Amino acid sequence: MGASRREQMVAIALLLLLSLLEATRAAHVLMVFPVGSPSHWNLGRAMAKGLHAQGHRITAVTPFPGQGPPNNWTDVALPNTMSFFGHTAGLFDLGTASDFAVLLKLQKFGTYSCETFLQHENVKKLFSSNEKYDVMIIEIFFCECFLALSHIFKIPVIQFATFSPPAWMGDVVGNPSPPAYVPEPFLEYSDHMTFFQRLHNTVFSTYCRVVRNLYYMPSQDAIVRRYVDDPTLPSLLEIERKSSMVLANSHFSVLHPRPLLPAMVEVGGMHVSPPKKLPEDLQKFLDGAKDGAVVFSLGSNLRSADLGEDKRTAILTAFSKLKQRVIWKWETETLPGKPDNLMVKKWLPQADILAHKNLKVFITHGGLLSTFEAVYHGVPVVGVPVFGDQELNMIRAEEKGYALRLQFNNLTAESFFWAITEVLHNPSYRMKAQQLSRLFHDRPRTPLQEVVYWTEYVVRHKGAPHMRSAALELCWYQRLLLDVLAAALAAAAAVLWVLKVALRTVHRLIVGRGPDSPKKKLKKK
Repeated sequence: MGASRREQMVAIALLLLLSLLEATRAAHVLMVFPVGSPSHWNLGRAMAKGLHAQGHRITAVTPFPGQGPPNNWTDVALPNTMSFFGHTAGLFDLGTASDFAVLLKLQKFGTYSCETFLQHENVKKLFSSNEKYDVMIIEIFFCECFLALSHIFKIPVIQFATFSPPAWMGDVVGNPSPPAYVPEPFLEYSDHMTFFQRLHNTVFSTYCRVVRNLYYMPSQDAIVRRYVDDPTLPSLLEIERKSSMVLANSHFSVLHPRPLLPAMVEVGGMHVSPPKKLPEDLQKFLDGAKDGAVVFSLGSNLRSADLGEDKRTAILTAFSKLKQRVIWKWETETLPGKPDNLMVKKWLPQADILAHKNLKVFITHGGLLSTFEAVYHGVPVVGVPVFGDQELNMIRAEEKGYALRLQFNNLTAESFFWAITEVLHNPSYRMKAQQLSRLFHDRPRTPLQEVVYWTEYVVRHKGAPHMRSAALELCWYQRLLLDVLAAALAAAAAVLWVLKVALRTVHRLIVGRGPDSPKKKLKKK
């Protein structure tokens, strides 16, 4: 009888365990990636597909529908609002704008985009849906209006930083970002800054936080309340501070070490997968490159076809002097002056090309996804950054020894050719790239496995409130210990005042008792 009861208890325990595992596997994940940049959705799609492969159901809110598997995947199609940046050729001008101007442009982009999204029929249906979700993953990139969904559906939020998180993104989970050695990603500084660089970094970081909290987020709040009829809706800042985690598209091997709370996890490189077979024409072109090959791409947002004539001529002149074969991502049908060693393609399977044994150099704009792909495959780089975090990514790449960096505005045929041949013929660049690749791969779990694990962790533990930092409960001046500093200064001032009074009293007593004191002279008279 006792043995039978024990068997029943074991069976019940196993059933409970299996039901818990099944509940995790069957989670319904709301993926919100509304930014109309293909590189942003490349990250979102990689995460969604990784979760879907583990049995989770996906609802993808994105301007790029139709890219998921047929089962357990629902798309909520959004309009692409990248036109608010103007023509794609205008992106080349962002590199000449000040850091403060770029921030304001991004905030305007977020305001206009959310106004557009919340008027869209698909978004209205989403906000009024009775669907049940278990967790929301949302990119942190000027689309905060969608945070209201977490309140409406009563689900935990995991935020995803598409690049190395600036200080204000760390604030979401109370993660510290000491400005003395953690540079803002839009600034061109390493983690070893001069006094004036630390000063600029501190001022810019503070400016971003103040403008965001006092101007930008309230404007997002106002937009949401115009279109979402829910009197119980808290402010977006309040919702944001309840986020369970931030997953960051970064890794200390490629970028720099920084303090990380348990609620901020680096998953940089999770979009890179083992190489697939190349299209036949690319495979043949690279296989026949007996002197090696070079690939050149400006990513998914910048278009090589929008380059000015002077830059295009300089690039073609440099390519024509190379013995190596060259592949260039070029977005139009024709390219006047194309040399014989050059193949142009409107789209490239970039990571798969980087895996080819004959690929010697990668010429890139320095986007973070491209940087991770180069490091993943151990390929040295010539960087031509244009705007955003590209400059900082290439500064770090140059510091680590696997890249040469050129200024886009000063690019000439001579400088471009010199940089390519230097990286081609100096073995130290490839050696450093391969060393870094080994560091990048040396992790207990792959980046995508980290995404899946922590998403399931948040679902299992109902938002994982035990990882919430006490920093989120403190005012800004308490976090900076300004109240403690003020108390210490007040105490020091009080001590100095007491000493001053005591010394003055002692001085009066000593002077008053002397033979020539004024009081004694008056008495003698």
